Amino acid sequence: MTDFQRGVSRPGRLSLVGTMLQENTDPQVQQRYQARVIHPRRHRITTILEAAQALGQINHDADLTIAVPMCTGNWYGRALAGDPAPTDWPTRTATLVWRALGGEVREPES
Repeated sequence: MTDFQRGVSRPGRLSLVGTMLQENTDPQVQQRYQARVIHPRRHRITTILEAAQALGQINHDADLTIAVPMCTGNWYGRALAGDPAPTDWPTRTATLVWRALGGEVREPES
């Protein structure tokens, strides 16, 4: 999540996402963006969550099809609303998704 935040916060990155959503964007450009950016990111998140399922850390029937895009989609939702993400966005997002999938979050020891 931290890597995603770092990447999407770079100048021009958020507007690039908007460009990819426009109907007049060349389909080959959209496909290349999906293949080089979106699919690898989703694959990394899916791999982590599938490993957690296999280890019994999250529910075996957790809905990863919905959870994976939730990890990054809330960033775009905030941006569209003009609501800046908090500095601890990566941790809060990961914690929320983890809990939603049945994972337990341990509080740091003092």
